[in-house]
Amino acid sequence: MNYEKALSLYKNDKTLQLLRAEHFPLLVSFFHLMFKQQDRISYLQTELQSILGDYIFSLQRLGIEDYQKAPVDYLQKWADQGYLRRYYERADEPMYELSPATENALKWLEDLNKQQFVGTHSRLIQFFDLLQRIVNTTSGPYERIQQLQEERRKIDQEIEQIRQGNYTKPSDTQLKENYFLAEETAKRLLSDFRQVEENFRELDSQTRQTIIKSNLAKADLLDNVFQQQDFLWNTDQGKSFKAFWEFLMSEQMQEELEELLDKINAIPAIVEIKKEQTVDRIKTNLVDAGDKVNRSNDGLIEQLRKFVEQKNLSESRHILQSIEEMESLLLEHKETLDQQVAWMEIDEVFKPSFTMDRPLFNPPVKVAFAATEIADGVATADTDLLFEQFYVDVEVLRNHVKTLLKSRSQVALSELLNHYKPTKGVAEILGYMQIATNEGKHFVNRDQFEYHIIENKSTGKTYRMQTPIIIFNR
Repeated sequence: MNYEKALSLYKNDKTLQLLRAEHFPLLVSFFHLMFKQQDRISYLQTELQSILGDYIFSLQRLGIEDYQKAPVDYLQKWADQGYLRRYYERADEPMYELSPATENALKWLEDLNKQQFVGTHSRLIQFFDLLQRIVNTTSGPYERIQQLQEERRKIDQEIEQIRQGNYTKPSDTQLKENYFLAEETAKRLLSDFRQVEENFRELDSQTRQTIIKSNLAKADLLDNVFQQQDFLWNTDQGKSFKAFWEFLMSEQMQEELEELLDKINAIPAIVEIKKEQTVDRIKTNLVDAGDKVNRSNDGLIEQLRKFVEQKNLSESRHILQSIEEMESLLLEHKETLDQQVAWMEIDEVFKPSFTMDRPLFNPPVKVAFAATEIADGVATADTDLLFEQFYVDVEVLRNHVKTLLKSRSQVALSELLNHYKPTKGVAEILGYMQIATNEGKHFVNRDQFEYHIIENKSTGKTYRMQTPIIIFNR
């Protein structure tokens, strides 16, 4: 790292530019809340724009008046600066997702603000395991047999010690240390996929430019594009991704992963420290991230298909034009043409293909079921319990929200409860929370909390309930 390299990074690297951004507190806190804490990869513009407006409104309620622009202006500016990726997928509305530079910045900031202890022992064990794996896979067959025999001897000794009652469980500190390492590895793995997807998008962009600018024939151009694609798949990164995807799509691997997660969630020491669902949702998130990489590759194939179709159409028009010119020349010189001259010769045997040579259509065989008789019967059931159920009508709660929003654009949950006193206790509050989380236009700030007083009408007791700050929008 010399001076010129450091200066180039300082001026051009998007990650460093984000760390010096004008709206650094807003964009970092908002990105972490929406993409990391929510475990989401992408958002539609209307959804992200609405949530950003609610987030700025919640900051204004705290006295922070630094952000006065429209939410869509912030999103477009961040996309132009390279902090967000703005693209169109299936709908006419643009999608937003984090750029690789933003992923790197958030990863660095998270490492900078570590709250749990640093697991030096687990990292050292992992380091030794990696070195041992490298040595084992590169050794000769005789050395490998000796290594396996030594491992078997150690396993037999451990089994014998356990049978004799000498079994020591790992301490809670070791369990927590290993779990933090697994959680950190999962986060880094998901972040690394942004760069893999970016590489495929660059290849797609280069292919589109090649198609537009190139005057090569169809076969030469396709050969050039496929060579670039093969080169990308044959790189270390491409081979690693293909091996990863095959391993992830293995049914045995998925079942084993689910079984491991169930066992880990049953360990009390891990339940005590667990704050995020990153490890629990690792399979779903990895499948989504890998699918985005595959879709980037599918977009390249789709572009090639369109190019081939357009090229075929252009060639067909050229052929039709040539035929019309030939016909015109034949009509113009029909008096001077020799009718006995052979215009075309075909080598070997000519085998024409006629439409009537094709076999006739055979309808599929329909399965006939044997006739069965259904006898009459009598069913008895006690329906009294159906009328004794405790029920919260969510539509009534939704109407309460709509009524207050008629006179204002936003209303907080605390204001809603002051106007409509809860009559069914905590269940009614949960109903409001269900409305806020299921409908994308409302905002739930899980980083800040507020308290509500709930009264039980039948017993006269009051309860104090803590909820996140919830803001309902029109």
